[in-house]
Amino acid sequence: MELELLGMTASVLDATTSNIADLHALQDATHLLISIPPIPGVGDPLLSSHADLQTTLTSGNLQWLCYLSSTSVYGDCGGAWVDEDHVVNPKSASSKLRYAAEQGWLDLVDELDLSAFILRLGGIYGPGRSALDTIAKRKSSSRRQKLRESKQYTARIHVADIYQAILASMSIKSTRKIYNVVDDDPAPRSEVFAFAQSLIEKRYPDLAADSAESNSQSRIIAAEKRVSNGRLKQELGVRLAHPSYRSGLQSILDSWLEGNQ
Repeated sequence: MELELLGMTASVLDATTSNIADLHALQDATHLLISIPPIPGVGDPLLSSHADLQTTLTSGNLQWLCYLSSTSVYGDCGGAWVDEDHVVNPKSASSKLRYAAEQGWLDLVDELDLSAFILRLGGIYGPGRSALDTIAKRKSSSRRQKLRESKQYTARIHVADIYQAILASMSIKSTRKIYNVVDDDPAPRSEVFAFAQSLIEKRYPDLAADSAESNSQSRIIAAEKRVSNGRLKQELGVRLAHPSYRSGLQSILDSWLEGNQ
């Protein structure tokens, strides 16, 4: 497996059919980061074995737990700025499952003596997963991406800053704390693609923009929300490496150029 080649110990577990107790890494772990997306009809697969999971974690060495959620749980807020105290209003099936998973993990940690965090992530981008990569590979937008094109505001976060947030949360003792992990610039997707195209054209002028991306601005119909990262900065002390998609995309392009040298 690729993870094992990187020096990690990897295990494959079907949480819906397997015994959690068989996953010995859970018993030995001091830190548990949950990034598994919820499954329709099941929810969070680890939480589906709540009793076994609780027993395993209680008898183990766990000190810190973090669940990676999504800013989609806030729903449509009419373009208003929202922070972690804003009432959630998930609309889509996936965002409802995300919120249910959040509550499930928070309920579980109530019974455990450890630091626990919910990190609500914006749209994730980084090397290999960005507007630059979509343009360079001449890929068509997925259905989910096309739906995002209708939003006036889009929360996003570079993978380097997700790492920063996770690392910072490990340094404090807190229970049931929720943080929005987003950058400072909730710009529309069309603006991001226009900037990405301008970067590429300076270096690779033969790569033309996909008209569906470049013209998406005319289809904007929903305001959605602007997600605040104030608590992330003030309480965790995170200084974003990429406070805007502009620096994030520039860093990705720079890595391309360095790789070609």
